[in-house]
Amino acid sequence: MLNDKKGIQVELFKVTGIEQKRISDLVARETVAKIYINQKYFTSLNCSPGGFKYLATGFLYNSGIIDNRDKIISTEVKGNKIFFELKNNLLIKEKNINTYQNNQIILNKPNRQKKYSIDNCISINIDTIYSLIYQMQEKSVFFKESGAVHSCGIADTNGSIILFSEDIGRYNTVDRVIGKALLKDIKINDKIILTSCRITSGIMKKILKANIPIIISRAAVTDEAIKQAKKNGLTLIGFARGERMNIYTYAERIII
Repeated sequence: MLNDKKGIQVELFKVTGIEQKRISDLVARETVAKIYINQKYFTSLNCSPGGFKYLATGFLYNSGIIDNRDKIISTEVKGNKIFFELKNNLLIKEKNINTYQNNQIILNKPNRQKKYSIDNCISINIDTIYSLIYQMQEKSVFFKESGAVHSCGIADTNGSIILFSEDIGRYNTVDRVIGKALLKDIKINDKIILTSCRITSGIMKKILKANIPIIISRAAVTDEAIKQAKKNGLTLIGFARGERMNIYTYAERIII
């Protein structure tokens, strides 16, 4: 059975100034999740152990391989291998796949998913955001212990975090929470996504695919992420720490 522990203790030398001492410290474990579709090997994801079904499902959804959970006939996890049986999926043919990078499938043919659009008028109180930022910090236990993982959560406008994940890969954390929402049939197009990671165009594409209208990050955002948020009606917040933040787009959703 695969060990699902997120970290292991290692011996190391800690140096402070000119003083050196031998200590034991926690480091994050890294493993590989291997995805099989209709009995054929598809791709591998470098990730943290455990929760492979949610990670792989979110990855397939965010990559446009599936567009809803009804396309999944069955899922079976054996160790670090995830086996999917999918209905009539043409995108998995090797000739349609150009390359794989940053946990995204790049297709030779145009992606057939619907054009990104967010038509959602939800709003959230600024104090609720501050509360969610604090809750995320409290939930990020393994980050506090190792400093080696990213975290991601999905929350409602009442201030409750309903889904949460940690992983060594920032793309993986988004895939994990969206995959779990998909398999558990949790509506997320009226929710908020919170993350510890830098928001780039690649992260934005995953979030836009799920039609989540508000994204809040503790880290920075890129100019391309801002352009995508503005174009698609997404409220984008960065550097959300303590009781401060930068609102880059559609600030009218934030009630102050």
